[in-house]
Amino acid sequence: MIAGDSIDIGQNFYRMSILSENVDQVALRKWITAGLLISEVRGLNGDAGYLLSNMIAKYTLASSRYRLSSVALSWFDSRQIDLSKEYARSKYYGKNSAVMYEHSIPSSVVRSVLLAQDPSESSVKSVFDSAGEVVVVMRSEDERLRAIGLARKMPDGWQYGEDPHARYAEAGIELSQSFLLVKGKIKR
Repeated sequence: MIAGDSIDIGQNFYRMSILSENVDQVALRKWITAGLLISEVRGLNGDAGYLLSNMIAKYTLASSRYRLSSVALSWFDSRQIDLSKEYARSKYYGKNSAVMYEHSIPSSVVRSVLLAQDPSESSVKSVFDSAGEVVVVMRSEDERLRAIGLARKMPDGWQYGEDPHARYAEAGIELSQSFLLVKGKIKR
C-alpha cells in the first residue's frame, strides 16, 4: 500500500513513500529475499532470471492501487467508471484492453539493483521501497515509451532512488493524481 506521495512541483520530482506492504507483497519480498541467498539464483542460472524478474513484477502488481496517466483517467471518466470502487485486477488486463498496466521502474532495473546489493532482508526492503508503482497507461502511451527506447529501461543518467516516473516525463506522458483500486489475483 502506498501511504503517501510528496511532489515538489518546482523540480518535477516525485518521491514515493511506501510505509507498509500488504500481505501479498510481504510474501513476495520474503520469497525474493530467500531466492537471492541461492548462488545459482544470483548467477541467473536456468530460468532464475525470468523467475526473479517475474516475482519482482508481481511485488509491484500486488499493490492495491495503480496510478492513472491523465489520458487513461480521461478514458475511465468517459466510460463513467467509478474510481472509488475496487475492481478485479483482471477487469482491465489483457491484449484486448485499451489500457495497460506498466511498471514505473521496469522489473529488470529493480532486478539489477537487487543483484548488486547485499541480499539481507533490510537491503531487499530498501530496494523495494524505491521500486516505483504500477501506472495504468493507454496502449498509445506504451508505444511512445517503446518509440524512445524506454520500454524496459530508465532514461540515461537516471539513478535508482530518483524520480520513479522519469520515463513518463521523457515520453511526454502526464500522470494524474487518481488511482484504479484493484483486488484479486495478480495478473502478469
